[in-house]
Amino acid sequence: MLFDKYILEVKNIFESYFEYVLEMQENGHLESNDGSVLYPNILLVTNCSGFYVAELVGAVKKYSGLIVKIHKEKSIYRYLSQFDDSEPDSCVHLDGKENGFKFLCLAQEADFKAVEERFPSIELYGSKLSRTGGKGSVISFGSNFESCLIENCILVNRSDNLYRCKNILAAYIFKSSIMKSKLIDFFDKNLSEKEVKGIHTVKGKSEEQLIVAGQLQSMYLLPGIHETTIGEFLKLHPEIIKKAFKTEHFEYEPYLKWLEHDGTCDDTAINPDLLIKRSDGYYDIYDLKTAALAKKNITKGGRKRRRFIDYVEEGVAQLANYEEYFTYQKNSDFAKKKYGIEVKNPKLVLVVGSWENSSPEEVVQARRRYAGIEIIDYDTFCQLFIGTE
Repeated sequence: MLFDKYILEVKNIFESYFEYVLEMQENGHLESNDGSVLYPNILLVTNCSGFYVAELVGAVKKYSGLIVKIHKEKSIYRYLSQFDDSEPDSCVHLDGKENGFKFLCLAQEADFKAVEERFPSIELYGSKLSRTGGKGSVISFGSNFESCLIENCILVNRSDNLYRCKNILAAYIFKSSIMKSKLIDFFDKNLSEKEVKGIHTVKGKSEEQLIVAGQLQSMYLLPGIHETTIGEFLKLHPEIIKKAFKTEHFEYEPYLKWLEHDGTCDDTAINPDLLIKRSDGYYDIYDLKTAALAKKNITKGGRKRRRFIDYVEEGVAQLANYEEYFTYQKNSDFAKKKYGIEVKNPKLVLVVGSWENSSPEEVVQARRRYAGIEIIDYDTFCQLFIGTE
């Protein structure tokens, strides 16, 4: 099946399904056992070189459609393991069709207390299946594999002493050679059950925050993820930014024309990721990179010459460019008129890296020549959101 056709079919199937679920909820025919229902808002479709994946992402109270984000991955094993594409010694092996897992933690041998420090959402999973002596992806596939589902599960992946968790609301994996008729039959069977698929049922605000944080962690720990996809997730879940950065309002990717500059600017506009309102009414400037999973460290050099790698330097330079924009009166007037934004002595913040490659001490040393720049890694960002930092 062609990937474009797969995307179209899956999108139509899920949009029709969730519209039906929403109608049932509005008519009082959805039983949630006194919990709150949270809907996905992103359909992440991935071509994994021989496998197609459709994963539902997000957690919002009102269903308003699915935004399709397309991802390409060289291996289904890197997609699932979050580390590499090596042949796994897995926890479970699938070699058929229509198999699956629900409400389960699947893990390579893990210290779950250590895992919980970084991934607190794991506490929501009571049932755990842990493989001793395994490696790589917790799931492997045989030559006869055709299709499977993973619903309300968390995959605990390990590489040496590093752990990564993949929180999955609902993911459906198919061999790329699947016929359209079999794809439709698969979803007809699974989505016709009385148990509603692809939604969260949570009890209490703290559980909701754990789920949303877990979803965000799975996004930025996806190898090869684009900055725009992370940004889209944050835009669709504004409570993350509001709580983590203690703000009542922010503007996501405002389009601000260069109306005045020093004559050397070739750009027509700036498009900062986030402008975040402070308590005094003025706005700070934030730029979102990725967790830079392929980088062992976001800094380089010894202590006296400590500096950021080029990827981070690009983000720092971008922030400086955004700050310069607001030093010109015509630009400031335009921003205020169009968005109500006023900038004065802005804090410049770059969100990049993770606990794996961002040493606080080394970041402080690398920032010595950028006194006005703050660096926050994504794991710390999540901890700020759930209130544990």
